[in-house]
Amino acid sequence: MIRIIYFSIILIGCSSPPQEGIEIINAEKLIELQKAGTVVVDIRTLKEYDQGHLPGVIHIDFFSSDFLERIKEQDTSNPLIIHCASGGRSRKAAEMLQEAGFKLIYDYKGGFSDWKSKGLDIE
Repeated sequence: MIRIIYFSIILIGCSSPPQEGIEIINAEKLIELQKAGTVVVDIRTLKEYDQGHLPGVIHIDFFSSDFLERIKEQDTSNPLIIHCASGGRSRKAAEMLQEAGFKLIYDYKGGFSDWKSKGLDIE
């Protein structure tokens, strides 16, 4: 019984809630924000991007050596939507962007995989 309680405490302690300034969004919210003029950044690799991407996005590879430099070209006071293939990289990138001074970051949960599974337009 003690092991179960201990294990539960560890699991609860390891889950990280969304941070202030980082909002997790779905495809519908992404579409709404993009229509309102919010910039969307696809942080997948060039190979992934070239195989298909959301319409109207900016591509900046998360793994490139100049990722932060390139993304800082965006106005840090404006909201920014980021997405990757499924959400892992975008979560890490959102935290990096927050540390770099971005005030509001939208992290598209599920990323391109979710977008594609919904049958939404791709380029």
